[in-house]
Order: sequence, then structure tokens, then C-alpha cells
Amino acid sequence: MMTLPSHHSGHRCQRGMTLIEILVAIVVLSIGLLGLAGLQLKGLQVNQGSTYRWQAAVLAEDIADRIRADKAGATAGSYAVTGGVTSSSATGGTLATIQEWLARVATLPAGTASIAATPGGPANSMTITVTWVDSRAKAGVADSSAGATGSYVLTTQLWD
Repeated sequence: MMTLPSHHSGHRCQRGMTLIEILVAIVVLSIGLLGLAGLQLKGLQVNQGSTYRWQAAVLAEDIADRIRADKAGATAGSYAVTGGVTSSSATGGTLATIQEWLARVATLPAGTASIAATPGGPANSMTITVTWVDSRAKAGVADSSAGATGSYVLTTQLWD
């Protein structure tokens, strides 16, 4: 004869999860997913900023190489650029080179550039500065008054 398990009054077998446990698990999971989404967004913003820095470095190296190739124009001061305004001694091919380069700098967000002889440096060295607005990478920074500009400065000796 087979006996059935007896159920004592007042004792119930608990099976499965309660609704409260499920709701708590959903809340914890939601908070984790929101944190992951925020991390992904911040990564995209920083990645964009690094792309701008890379472009600025390539542009600065490019104009430095062009200046090295035109020693006569460089010694005449033709490559001086201040606030996007070229030197009055820049003419012909030198002026075209500078204007084409400045147009490429302008592809950065609010991109500007300056080229000047290095103060206190040797006569054959120049400082090339490329500046842009980097508001996406700076978004979310606690101190937003710090400014949202990025800049790349290259100081190079043009020739020996």
C-alpha cells in the first residue's frame, strides 16, 4: 500500500520565486544596463575626441613637412599664420599651400591654426598649433567651465 506524503497544516512547500524577488531582480538588472549604456556613450565621446587629436597631429605634421620642402619660403617668413590669417609675404604656391592646409584644418569642429617661429628657439624651428572645439568629449565633465577646446601643438626643427 502506497502512502501519500502528509501535509502538515501551517507548512507549505515553497516553489519558485515570489513577485517581489522578481521585481527586485528586474530593478537591479535595469540599473546595471543603464550603467553599461552610460559607459558606452562616454566611450563614444572620448573616441571622437581622440579622432580629432589624431587629425590635428596629421595636419601639423603635414604642414611641417611642406615647410621643410620649401626652405626659401620658410626662411622668408611666408608660412606664418596667426588666427587663420596668412603672412603678407606668402605668395603664389606658398599661399596656395597654406590656404589648402587651412581649409583642411577647418574640417575639424571650429578648427583654427597658427604657425610661428618658436620663441627663444633656434632660427629654423617653428611651433604649429591646431585648435578645435571638443564639446562631445568634454560632455559630462563635472567642471564644464574648463572649456571645450582641444589643441595640438607641434614644435619642430625644420632642418639642420
